[in-house]
Amino acid sequence: MTFRKWTALALAMLAALSLLACSAPDAEEAETPSVTLTADMLKKYTIVRSDLADYPLTRCAMDVREAAEAAGCKMTLTTDFWREGISSFQILDTEVLVGETNRPETAEFLDSLAPWQWGYALVGTKIVIAGHDLEGTRAAVDAFIERIIGREPFRFSDTDRFVYGDVLEGTGPVTGILALDTEETGDALAGTVKNALEKHPDTAIIVLRSPYREDDDGAAEIPEGYAAGADENDGEHRTRILFRTESYTFSSGDALSLLNYPNLTPAERGSLVYTVLRSRETGDKAVYASAVLPPDASAGTRLRVVEGFLGHTGSMPAVIVGMGLGLDGKNVTTEADFMRFGYAAAIRLATEKDGEENPSVSLFLPYEDLTADAVSNGEDGSLWIGVQRTKR
Repeated sequence: MTFRKWTALALAMLAALSLLACSAPDAEEAETPSVTLTADMLKKYTIVRSDLADYPLTRCAMDVREAAEAAGCKMTLTTDFWREGISSFQILDTEVLVGETNRPETAEFLDSLAPWQWGYALVGTKIVIAGHDLEGTRAAVDAFIERIIGREPFRFSDTDRFVYGDVLEGTGPVTGILALDTEETGDALAGTVKNALEKHPDTAIIVLRSPYREDDDGAAEIPEGYAAGADENDGEHRTRILFRTESYTFSSGDALSLLNYPNLTPAERGSLVYTVLRSRETGDKAVYASAVLPPDASAGTRLRVVEGFLGHTGSMPAVIVGMGLGLDGKNVTTEADFMRFGYAAAIRLATEKDGEENPSVSLFLPYEDLTADAVSNGEDGSLWIGVQRTKR
């Protein structure tokens, strides 16, 4: 994951410097002072969880303690219960706050996050590791153990702040991706695609889902200058991934049924259509996919589908368009299904948005590799995303 530098409030920094007696920064960095907690300093810290935490949240705090101890830094674990005037129940300046607690530093950190984000940071003199729910906190703890406790020497500073979804800056050329899930066919569909391309002439990839007609090969619906990298149907709907031929060459493509239970129609099985394209400019390959999950797919099924597909993409970044899928709701693909594997919804990453979120089309990006430059929702139900490589 990419780490993003930030500067704490001046008073908090001064208090931390006084408390921890940190050495002054290098002369050339004097304008951006940094607080660094060394392993010896961290041994004096106490890990704090909520007094009301259930076992899964308590396990998160225990995992931090056990990982720190394995790294040679033994810490005490306690709850956030406190009583004024009782020494054994005092609020300390040296605390590692795991999950939601009654400490103001936890509230300050969580208030800075969107509902879908999680992470860790130095807030004043305290380390906060949290998300808005158990899943977010679990992810934050795992990342903290792997990236902070797991490195040598064990240390933590204000520049180690990490928030999932905090990287918004992109670099290099923008790849325009147009996603459209429609009931139109023939000339009507061709007209809709043409109008969308007039609005976004720099579109390089078109992911198109429309009703399947056995007597129509759909050739008239493919704009000039584009070719089909994948063209599949389930008997009811046709899914095509089109690419601009001057920008990409076709490598491979296929379609997968997501459920193989007996007595299901092809449409009820769900589908994942994908194509691998190579950029003519850079030579890099990327996977572009359209996912339609069965309406009754369980959360476990969704996770297996996402994990199985992403496991086959190798080192190539995969852009996944969810057709007819919301970002939240029962028995639909949700953001959480992708967040577990390092993906985020493009609308969350975009620094610039045009219009409201599209409820019928979602687009997910590998958070470390790609980010969204802009998002535009068309009146025709289309979603346009400008995708860039992340700035490292």
